[in-house]
Amino acid sequence: MSRSPDLTAAELRVMKALWELERGTVADVRAALGRRGQDLAYTTVMTLLGRLAAKGAVTVCKEREPFLYKAAHRRELVLRDRLREFVREVFDGKADSLVLNLVEDESLTREELRAIEQRIAEAEAAPPSSRKGKKS
Repeated sequence: MSRSPDLTAAELRVMKALWELERGTVADVRAALGRRGQDLAYTTVMTLLGRLAAKGAVTVCKEREPFLYKAAHRRELVLRDRLREFVREVFDGKADSLVLNLVEDESLTREELRAIEQRIAEAEAAPPSSRKGKKS
């Protein structure tokens, strides 16, 4: 699968609303954004969806009106690509620095720390072939 397109912060907010909806019109996406506390003008949402379509981030069904928009990439893939880019740019590619900063910042609850510990234990127990692209 191809890498997800680079998105601005506003485009990412629109994508999140669209993932929530699965598919929708400009009005649907605008309403979903409003429920998230992000009130944008109809024309702004239309412009952002047009930009996302031009980038290949969304597909547009023009067989009906109003047009129907759908995300072209799964949420998990886009967020993973963005996280990798963030780690590369901010932490010089060192994911452990990101995690250590979160822990040292004391912004994680005990429950979140336990969940992270559990995921680390599961990853350590998994066979190396199931952790493709990861360092040993």
